[in-house]
Amino acid sequence: QMAQLYEQMRLLADQAKKIQARVAVSERIYQASIAFEPLINHTYFLYQKPDGTDFLSMIAPEAWGRKKEWASFVAEIKLLADHTWEILRENV
Repeated sequence: QMAQLYEQMRLLADQAKKIQARVAVSERIYQASIAFEPLINHTYFLYQKPDGTDFLSMIAPEAWGRKKEWASFVAEIKLLADHTWEILRENV
């Protein structure tokens, strides 16, 4: 029974970490520069510029040519129907 409780506790801790990561990314997204209207169920990419500011793009990191306008890739995200963001890929 202790093992079962431990497993449940571990699962809850993992869920809490995922929620915390979603909140952190969501905060960055809503403070980021967005030059378009994000659509529900579409995938976008969050980047950090050399000056430290963030921007949202429709272009994947692999699709940028030599003229990339960002210093680091932050996350690949998808806008959900409840206007929260699902993290699909994170640059950890």
